[in-house]
Amino acid sequence: MKKNYKVGIVKYTDHASLNRIELGAKRCLDELNEKYNINISYSDYVYDGKADISVMKEIADKLVEAKVDLVVSIATPPTVVMKDIMAENKINILFRAVSDPISAGVIESFEKPGMYITGTSDSLDGGRLAKVALAAVPHAKKIGLLYNTAEVSSKLPIKEAKEYLTNIGIEWVEATPNNKSEVIDAAKKLISLGVDAVLTPTDNTIMSAELEISPVFTAAGIPQFTGSHSFTINGAFMGMGSLYKDGDAEFMQLAEKLIIEEKSPIDVPVIRSAHTFAAINNQVCEQLGYDKELLKENFAKINMNTIFLDSQKEFDEDSDL
Repeated sequence: MKKNYKVGIVKYTDHASLNRIELGAKRCLDELNEKYNINISYSDYVYDGKADISVMKEIADKLVEAKVDLVVSIATPPTVVMKDIMAENKINILFRAVSDPISAGVIESFEKPGMYITGTSDSLDGGRLAKVALAAVPHAKKIGLLYNTAEVSSKLPIKEAKEYLTNIGIEWVEATPNNKSEVIDAAKKLISLGVDAVLTPTDNTIMSAELEISPVFTAAGIPQFTGSHSFTINGAFMGMGSLYKDGDAEFMQLAEKLIIEEKSPIDVPVIRSAHTFAAINNQVCEQLGYDKELLKENFAKINMNTIFLDSQKEFDEDSDL
């Protein structure tokens, strides 16, 4: 086992969800340092991809030049960018928050990911998200879908949501902004189309603008149901969640296998995280006039636990969520 390691950390962009995942990765690396009396340095190799592929390519070149031993990539776009560049230089990648790594071309299979890549996947069941939304809004006749078509992580859950809604006879319409600046107009378009609720998967483009669009939906009396509770703290009515502390533990497990046990990523299966609860925004719930106890009862009928969160820009550093 080596005593000194360099680890690069690259996130797609700056928003609450990815920032919390970055914090968890740093904590895990610090814990490995202490537990095994080794020196994992990362502070000089932490980067924000700024939602720009060209920036992410520049970061990849910097990490290769720095001769890092491992790259932690957070979200699908930087993982896609890093994959081939790191493989060419025989540098391992440990990813987090990649919703559909097979469709994205990131891995070959969950069981045997690749020679230089493995990680954790937060794959979202879009049909399940639609079902949860209808448990809260049972009389909905038209559902709005808000997502960026270019985001691989959104493709499968949106397909599943459309299929579920179509099969039960619920009309759906969509708005598909290409970047953050277009999200507010897309939100207003759905409102103008008379939707009863809005569904958004774990879409980074929408998440980056959530603080701006959530008050617009709430003012219009429209609940937004999303694929992550990071949306909830930024003002969405509800986000399906898996605990970040559980994701941290999964990351720690994989990091130990790659760094301490020195296993090849192809022998370290990808871990798929489960969405186990519905996180409701306290303030939005009150503004929209929902009964908390009734929501809990309705979600329990479809085997979904319920928690309530307050609005804030970022997760607290000591939060277990």
